[in-house]
Amino acid sequence: MNRLRRVTNQRNLKQKINFGAMAIPVAFINGLFFGGYALRKIRQYWEGGPMD
Repeated sequence: MNRLRRVTNQRNLKQKINFGAMAIPVAFINGLFFGGYALRKIRQYWEGGPMD
């Protein structure tokens, strides 16, 4: 009968990535990107043409 064993040592613990800590910066960058895109599209509509 085989038993599954999880190997944890200091090297493996240091390489864990905390994705929860990256959620806020990624959301902020996405907000800047999509906000800038939306403002550009609104300005194009308001001024009547593509001017980028």
